[in-house]
Amino acid sequence: MKTAINGVNYYYQWLTDYEANRPTLVCLHGFTGMSQTFVPVFQRDRDRNILAIDLIGHGQTDSYVHPYRYQMECLCQDIALLTEQLGISKFSLLGYSMGARVALGFTCLFPQKIQKLLLESGSPGLKSKTERMTRKCSDEHLAGFIMSHSIEAFVDKWEKLSLFDSQKQLSCKIQATLRKERLSQQAFGLACSLWFMGTGVQPDFWQELDKIEIPTLLIVGELDHKFQRIAQNMQEKQQNMSIKIVKNAGHCVHLEKPEIVEEVVYSFLISYTDQLMGNNKI
Repeated sequence: MKTAINGVNYYYQWLTDYEANRPTLVCLHGFTGMSQTFVPVFQRDRDRNILAIDLIGHGQTDSYVHPYRYQMECLCQDIALLTEQLGISKFSLLGYSMGARVALGFTCLFPQKIQKLLLESGSPGLKSKTERMTRKCSDEHLAGFIMSHSIEAFVDKWEKLSLFDSQKQLSCKIQATLRKERLSQQAFGLACSLWFMGTGVQPDFWQELDKIEIPTLLIVGELDHKFQRIAQNMQEKQQNMSIKIVKNAGHCVHLEKPEIVEEVVYSFLISYTDQLMGNNKI
């Protein structure tokens, strides 16, 4: 389904039958992804509405809009309006990678709307100006590559990143589906996402972590050492955050271990205790 938000047509889909009296979980995908990526995770109806949104420049949501519409604050405002249009005033929020950065930004901007927060392979951004400038240049270089080459050439390059090495262990069918998803994207949308919403230009949310008072879960793969360190640093900043490390999984945990992520997500949403959500591997 699509709805127009401030001149941008957003695509969204309910992964469960919607019932007004049930709590809602909103899911935000990563860079080169789309809402469809969460379908394998939520296979069972567990008395909760699951809403997945194609972020701007991705999937069936508009790409060819003013580049400034890609800025994180604009995107977060769009998500707020979209959920309000759907009659959802408060909800839990799950984001993966780029979607996790958006989810964190949304929580900082609209804390009154979020009940629980789940960040899969997420980051609050970069702390130093030097780090941000270096990453900004890197993202701009990649965006330039996307605009000057075929989408196939970009996907070939993207899939070779060491971040995704563990995905080579997935079945041929799943790998083919993932590649098809990446190839379906619009070059302009991907480039604008890097130019205006990349890690190098997004706000630094490290200083906002201690203000987040809602239950927060950080999901990371055992093989993704970089984002394990980020999660641990986030927890040091805000000790109320919990960490789940999923065994034999890399960066995209929900793709590699959908059944486990489903259990982790529902367990967290249903109950939140130190005993249940302590740091451990599963």
